[in-house]
Amino acid sequence: MIPWKKYDPENPPELFKEYLVSDGRHVDVAQICNYFDEVRWYPPDRSQIDESSITHYAEINLPE
Repeated sequence: MIPWKKYDPENPPELFKEYLVSDGRHVDVAQICNYFDEVRWYPPDRSQIDESSITHYAEINLPE
């Protein structure tokens, strides 16, 4: 089971790292970054998830 965490913009996860993200309907990967004093999600260009609709994230933890 994937331990999903509710995204809180006031307390974002570690920056410049890729995460699994969800908008409640779709799942994709995205990186969270801080550019120009703005923390934003950056999903792939062809993602079905819009960066402003991300509600949950999970750390990617693959075995070695």
